[in-house]
Amino acid sequence: MTPFIPSELLLTIFDLAVHTPFDPEVQSLETISSLDDPIIGKPIPSTVASIGTTTARIHIDANYPESQLGSGIIAHETNPFTPLDISHVCRDWREIAFSAPELWSSIYVADGHLSTVHLLQLWLQNSGSRPLDLVFRETNGDISRSNTIVEMLKVAAAHSRRWRSFKLRLRRGRLWMNIVMEALGGIETPLLETLAFNFSIDSNQGSPPFNDAWIPLITNSPQLQELQMWSTMDRSKDFLLAVPFHRLTTITLTMVAFQRDSLFLNSLRRCEVLETLTISLNDGSYWGALQPPSSSDAAVSIPSLRHLNLIGKRLCDLLQNLHLPSLISLSLHTNYYDIHTTRRLGTDIYMALDDLFTRSQCHLRSFKIRDVEQNDFETRLLFLLHHPALRGIGELRVGSKVRERTLEWLGGGDPTSTPPFQDLKHIHLEAFAADPKILSATVVAMTGSRIRGNGLLRSLTVGFLSETQLIYETRAWNGLVADRGGLGVDKVFYFASNAERARRLRGEFLYRDFSLIQGW
Repeated sequence: MTPFIPSELLLTIFDLAVHTPFDPEVQSLETISSLDDPIIGKPIPSTVASIGTTTARIHIDANYPESQLGSGIIAHETNPFTPLDISHVCRDWREIAFSAPELWSSIYVADGHLSTVHLLQLWLQNSGSRPLDLVFRETNGDISRSNTIVEMLKVAAAHSRRWRSFKLRLRRGRLWMNIVMEALGGIETPLLETLAFNFSIDSNQGSPPFNDAWIPLITNSPQLQELQMWSTMDRSKDFLLAVPFHRLTTITLTMVAFQRDSLFLNSLRRCEVLETLTISLNDGSYWGALQPPSSSDAAVSIPSLRHLNLIGKRLCDLLQNLHLPSLISLSLHTNYYDIHTTRRLGTDIYMALDDLFTRSQCHLRSFKIRDVEQNDFETRLLFLLHHPALRGIGELRVGSKVRERTLEWLGGGDPTSTPPFQDLKHIHLEAFAADPKILSATVVAMTGSRIRGNGLLRSLTVGFLSETQLIYETRAWNGLVADRGGLGVDKVFYFASNAERARRLRGEFLYRDFSLIQGW
């Protein structure tokens, strides 16, 4: 006899099933218990070892999640399981799924196959009157059916009064602007809060057809708060004047390049409530044309900005053009050296960060950094961590390789010293490389020092480049717990194989439905 499950509980389960992130490679990287401990010759506990092959280099999937998904419609950016899958189980589940509009109001459309039009109509019908989050994007499949894409835009446009977010990201297909204008022209979007767009068009950005398509959509959206673009529109003054910078709280610019006297960068001066700015730079040939300001007063000041996320090689000029007095969170992914010329890229990125902190007089609470160039990274990192702007950080995440030197510094140097960062609660080191000649529990020693110092440490995540070190540190941690009882620290130790590091990096680049490095 099948036990009765209340419909409310089933609906909660269904919602988690379709709206929870999914990584197809997690199963291949899960922990196992068949490896032998090289120290004691016994099987490694399943909570310690993880599968991972070491390769010559880390392969980054720049097109994730599109590369992992097929054509059709899903309800989450990375999860292929949909309400339709639930409805195929039995009649009762179908009735529950079809009567739950919350399962159907997040719509991710991939590619332009003819059958997808009817599928989109079904999703819109089942979504009832709920606000809609719509994302049109491509997979690795064929998106040459432009007519089908336009037909889907027309279907979605009929429900534009319910749009809460509308995102259109198509690169390989070609849409004529007059057809897009026909599909989206005259629509009303009173609830639209988020707008993202980019696709191949028949005319240059900033031309009248382009402006005629997007300016009305922007100006007719009184609730617009977030803008996501794959171009800075530097060639269109009319477009930039139409953007309600004073109302935007979030701006995401993916794979962009700024020109000298960038119109878009200067338009950021109009921001009054902007809290989050995310920029990934295209390694374009004209990036170097952006010049540092003639004085600190000439830097673009955004007093409201609290969170800055930057990805790219040539970030120095951008950092030198910003003044961010309210900044509390900084995430940086860069490359100190040009891998093609093996020369340092202009002004030192770490000096540029130091100047930004000093100029802005900001006080960070979260600092995340990853430098693809490994040579002498630790020295540059420790130099930067001494800046007063970082004195009060509560979260530190380092994506590049560090050694005992960093751990010893975080621990205070010796048992009698006070560790730095007295408010530090969360530490994440993604690639710890221990000295193979000296087997010592450096991570556990640092943790003990911090617990003795202020007891504020709440989470510790460390990726070990050596499985032997992972085992040794895990055993030392268990010993520390046995001696002191519960430490109150959420600990995660894992083997940072190239496969595991690539998986975590891929998730890091996935931001607001799209890859920040798509096109690199």
